[in-house]
Amino acid sequence: MSKAAPSNALPTVIFPQKMSTAWCMVAFEELEEALQLIEPGVGELNPKQRYLWERYKAMTRQFAHDMLLAEGNSEEIDRRLGIQRSDYRPLAD
Repeated sequence: MSKAAPSNALPTVIFPQKMSTAWCMVAFEELEEALQLIEPGVGELNPKQRYLWERYKAMTRQFAHDMLLAEGNSEEIDRRLGIQRSDYRPLAD
C-alpha cells in the first residue's frame, strides 16, 4: 500500500511486498529527506534555479511512481489508471 508522503513529493510505501519495493521505500525516504533539506533555501535561488528545482522535484516524483508501477504495486497501478479499489472489488462486510 502507498500514500503520499508528508510533503506530497514522493509516495510512502506502507507494506512492501517484495524486496525491490522495500528498497524503493528506503530510497524514497532518503530522497524525501533530501528534498526537505533543500526546500527551505529555495527562496535564495534565482528564477532559473527555482525553475530547475521544481523540474527536478517533478522528475523525482515521476521516477518514484514509475518504480512502483514497474514493481506491480496495485495502488500505483490504480492511481495511474484513475480508478479506486472499490471500483472493481466489492466492499467487505
